Amino acid sequence: MDQPKTANGRGGTSLIWIIVAGLAIIVGGVAIALLTPYVLPTVGSAEAQQVDDLFRFMLALGGMIFLLVQGAILFSVIRFRVRKNDYSDGPPIQGNTTLEFIWTVIPAIIVVVITIYAYTVYTNIRAEKPNEQEVAGLGQRFAWTFTYAVPAEAVPATVDQSRIPDEVQTVLDTEGQVTFSSPQLHTWVGQPMHVLLESEDVNHAFWIPGMRVKQDLLPGRVTDIRFTPIEAGVYRIVCAELCGGGHGDMAGQVTAKGELIGAWLVVHQDEETYLREFWSPEAASVLNPPEDPVERGRALIQNYPCSGCHRLSDLGWTSVTGPSLDGIGSRTQRLSATGAASIEDYVHTSLREPAQYVVPGYSPLMPQFNDSPDEANYMPEDQLEAIVAYLSTQ
Repeated sequence: MDQPKTANGRGGTSLIWIIVAGLAIIVGGVAIALLTPYVLPTVGSAEAQQVDDLFRFMLALGGMIFLLVQGAILFSVIRFRVRKNDYSDGPPIQGNTTLEFIWTVIPAIIVVVITIYAYTVYTNIRAEKPNEQEVAGLGQRFAWTFTYAVPAEAVPATVDQSRIPDEVQTVLDTEGQVTFSSPQLHTWVGQPMHVLLESEDVNHAFWIPGMRVKQDLLPGRVTDIRFTPIEAGVYRIVCAELCGGGHGDMAGQVTAKGELIGAWLVVHQDEETYLREFWSPEAASVLNPPEDPVERGRALIQNYPCSGCHRLSDLGWTSVTGPSLDGIGSRTQRLSATGAASIEDYVHTSLREPAQYVVPGYSPLMPQFNDSPDEANYMPEDQLEAIVAYLSTQ
């Protein structure tokens, strides 16, 4: 009479423990999914929200599976451990078709669900959006450069039309726009971005952790990313593909004075702030460049990828992949080594034909800046002369 009650009692207790364990696994998986993302960077874009939601979903499933497996191992270690003086073999088990079916079907369903969810997120973040701001991004060892268009109909009111250089006015008239470059990517909250990416030399990977977007750059191909910022602020841009000795310099840096050096994404609060603080001044500097070639060169050199390799204290550059530019205007020993007539000639040749002379101790990584817009690394002659004038004063 007592035996059936004992059996039923054990069966009821086992069921309760199974329910408790199941609830613990579910709660634990959800806790892992909710707590882990707090260690991630700030969610800066609408795409980041979708990516993080997918990540939490996968963390919840992965956490539940982890707790289930570890719990089963722990239970087995305790429940089926060898008892003292027990030298017998365990019962022979030939298999369990039902159990094998369950552990095959359930993972297959999970994989299908994750695939559908992930594909949906992928198509959403890649989809074209209305009124996108299009910016060209160039990756090369070891810096990023972003190019913005200045349409003829959008010339800032602060520009003095009579001071626009003839060559710039010609481009403005024939092509309907001129461009300017910056090492930083600027936009504003709520503005959909479309960044067209190209590599000048080797494989790179464009990554903005705060936006949750990353895209490979392949030589000879144009790739792209899209994102819509939802939070104003400054976000670091990183190269996630090992591209050489100066790879680490392709991430944004901050000087001791708090100034931004290199690649950063700057998200302004609104379009008015973006125009006032970035676009209009930069556009005006192209249309009304400083009359002093030294001042003009100082502004222009910051739009080229030189900071990724060189040290230049005047601008806060700290890279050491290439020779330091500090004091280059007084290095007369370079004249005898290269046969140049003056420092200006030496710097000019170093930009146009860098392979002619490589400073001892450094690798020939310097890109060649060409004078034709149809060639890579185009640098107009007037800009080159201004940069030479500036460097020669260092």
